[in-house]
Amino acid sequence: MIGKLPLRVGNVSGATGDHPHAMARMVKSGNVDVITGDWLSEMNIAWNAIIKRDTDPDLGYEDGFYQQLDECLDNIVEKGIKVVTNAGALNTLSLYNKVQDLCKRRGHGDIVIAAVLGDDVTDIITDSQRRSQLQFTHLDHQDRLLDNWELKPFCATAYIGCQGISKALKAGASIVICGRVTDASPVMGACAWYFGWQEEQYDEFAGSLLAAHLIECGPYVVGANFSGFKDFLPELVDLAFPIAEIDSAGRCAITRTVEGGGRVTAETVKAQMLYELQGHLYLNPDVVGDLSEVHIEATDNDPNRVRVYGARGLPPPSTTKVMFAAPGGYQAEATFYINGLDIAEKVAMMRKQLDYAFRDNNFSKLSIEQYGAQVDNPSTQQAGTVQLRVFVQARQKHDIAPSKFKIPIYALRMQSYPGYHMGLDFRTMEPKAFMEIFPATIPISALDLKVQLSTGDVLEVAPPQFTKCYPTIRPSYETAEPVDLSVFGATRLAPLGSIVHARSGDKADNSNVGFFVRNQDEYPWLQTFLTVDRLKGLFGDDWFKCDPQRRVERVEFPGIFAVHFRILDNLNGGIASSDRIDGLGKGIAEYLRSRHVEIPISFLQKGAI
Repeated sequence: MIGKLPLRVGNVSGATGDHPHAMARMVKSGNVDVITGDWLSEMNIAWNAIIKRDTDPDLGYEDGFYQQLDECLDNIVEKGIKVVTNAGALNTLSLYNKVQDLCKRRGHGDIVIAAVLGDDVTDIITDSQRRSQLQFTHLDHQDRLLDNWELKPFCATAYIGCQGISKALKAGASIVICGRVTDASPVMGACAWYFGWQEEQYDEFAGSLLAAHLIECGPYVVGANFSGFKDFLPELVDLAFPIAEIDSAGRCAITRTVEGGGRVTAETVKAQMLYELQGHLYLNPDVVGDLSEVHIEATDNDPNRVRVYGARGLPPPSTTKVMFAAPGGYQAEATFYINGLDIAEKVAMMRKQLDYAFRDNNFSKLSIEQYGAQVDNPSTQQAGTVQLRVFVQARQKHDIAPSKFKIPIYALRMQSYPGYHMGLDFRTMEPKAFMEIFPATIPISALDLKVQLSTGDVLEVAPPQFTKCYPTIRPSYETAEPVDLSVFGATRLAPLGSIVHARSGDKADNSNVGFFVRNQDEYPWLQTFLTVDRLKGLFGDDWFKCDPQRRVERVEFPGIFAVHFRILDNLNGGIASSDRIDGLGKGIAEYLRSRHVEIPISFLQKGAI
């Protein structure tokens, strides 16, 4: 019997606000069987919670998906393309109903629309009996209980798997609307449906999980957010979106749409593999992917086609992630611009004045951060300007009212440093609501998962039959066989990024950073050089801005010459409430690459990245 052809899945969104016409382009030039899109993050889940609460209880979904679908629905139906999305966010049924109405208006009332339900577990918050039975502990800190959280959560979403999607597609659905499924679930569900995989085909599911991980961030795997971008800088305009060709064994090839700029190379794929990982074990509600032996290889016949294989599957955990969100209070900020000579003294003057102005404050967080440093003999005023950002949060709105922040800030303009000027968008100084999040786990068996079909049918989704317990603390180790660094010869002080690629990201309050080298002979050096202590040293003064005892986990990916770190509690609360301008931790890798270290001259002679 001849096996099925590989399934071509094109992803058209890596986050809310991605390219507004990516779906139409994918339909036009992608030659795909399935279109997926990831519209969710911990940040806009919190935003949607605020919108649903404060604006309209029928909102809380990602309308960007609807707008893209509206643009190309006729062509999608004509070509028989399946569409799977998580854009339902916190109101899957509202988006499901809106898509049904769109299809009917456009003369496609016969196609089946599905809603995957059960991720919204907000009822747990008000059901005291159920909540006490489940005993929610913090995902990364087992000594922290949800019941002891100082905030009062008002929404909760569980990260659910792919079986509801697979069931919907098997039942004939053409468009599947989900809420907080995992980022990989749309691709995994499409593969399970297309190939008819059974629950225990863990290697196949692990391969599809990796394929999904590689394309879920849209243009990232096509050259965006890539430390080697200079090699094809002229092409990095209006980037293409990625396509994964997945075979029946779960192996994949990553490629891209014909339309758009950028490239898919072995290096861009390696960088994306390392993005937002939490170690070599990728936990998912349907499988645990062991990525430790993954290989990524360019193909000879297509410069935009990369083979990926080697993921192994393990039984899924019995629990899945659940995210509680609570109103954290209000925040505001202002930015001062400082240029010329004596930058340090001017900053010191401002800090002293701000300390006095806020001497009686009731802020829950006050951050005064300098961005940039004094430049000798700058060629323009802009080149010699640094920023001083003042950021505050307060639990109560009146503690951050104009009289407590905006007015004192603005009053300083007449008594400030030489050359004073500041950002004139005073809206940033008005209090705005923010959310805080509490990640935990919930038994998958405690979820009531269903698929609602536009035919009127409702399908039950059972939890996995076989699960495995995994340690709460993830594996971490230094290299097994360190070498004497002197064997690599003479060294020269140079930026780490001269020979090392890196990618960083976030998961709640944690950062991840993955480093990899281009050449096999450089890998023993990287393995030995990049220890946990070395990483802490590379952070410099930043290491002491959070708890210097925070946990760092280290693992290796020898198949792609990589060393990976996860740094817990590194983002001051995570993107929903962080006081940092880089609350997602995306710039951490580039900062670490810029740090000067002793690098073997023989490696530098091969040419810099």
